[in-house]
Amino acid sequence: MDWSKAKTILIIAFILTNIVLGYNLYINVFRDDNENIFSESSIDNLNKLLSTKNISINTQIPKDTPTISALSIKYEDLSKSDLDSIFKGNGSYKVDDKIIIYNGKSDINSLDIKECTSFTKRFLKKYKFNDDNYLKSTIKKPDHIEIIYTGKYKDYFLEESYMKFVFYENKDFLFERIWLVPIEEKKQKKRVMTSVEAIMSAYSHIPQDSVINEIKLGYYFESNNMDIEQGDIGPVWRLKVNNEYIYIKAFDL
Repeated sequence: MDWSKAKTILIIAFILTNIVLGYNLYINVFRDDNENIFSESSIDNLNKLLSTKNISINTQIPKDTPTISALSIKYEDLSKSDLDSIFKGNGSYKVDDKIIIYNGKSDINSLDIKECTSFTKRFLKKYKFNDDNYLKSTIKKPDHIEIIYTGKYKDYFLEESYMKFVFYENKDFLFERIWLVPIEEKKQKKRVMTSVEAIMSAYSHIPQDSVINEIKLGYYFESNNMDIEQGDIGPVWRLKVNNEYIYIKAFDL
């Protein structure tokens, strides 16, 4: 065994462990004092930790730590007659396990993100799907363009509530929608963890040589069982790392 190399690895691991433990202690001591958590020295320490994996932050670090509650939601339930009334024979649709899948023809002149996005806005307005959502992402791939909208509740995103458009060169497009409907806020309110704590919690899940492009607070309904009619969801911090999303619970339900 190369004892010199092993010794170096142990020293690096020891230093990293001390950085993490020390920073967690700092956060726990000052968790109610946002001025300290978001101080220049605190952010500098965070960046030093991230630099050990060559992780950089290319966005503003939110300083808001609101007191909010969990949220009761249910899946949107549109009957066949509802959808027949909405689409009125334009294009074709089916419902697959609460997901509306619609196929149609667009009037775009070229496979261009700006033109496709403009079409999606007209489509959502025409079929009255344009309430309580915001544009999450636009992705251009070699043979198609994807445009994704996410649901929202007040000023917070609401996932997995989404509408996705996929456009092709021949003007065919696909529209998918699965929607969550907020029912009520729970009575108990809690202050969410800070965005700095969320980044710290996500540290071990972030790959080497990554860029954090977004840090946003919202709600996330993680359910693989589409038979669940309704449930409770808590707030999460969403980090966009490269082109993937990491969700960190902002408090325990």
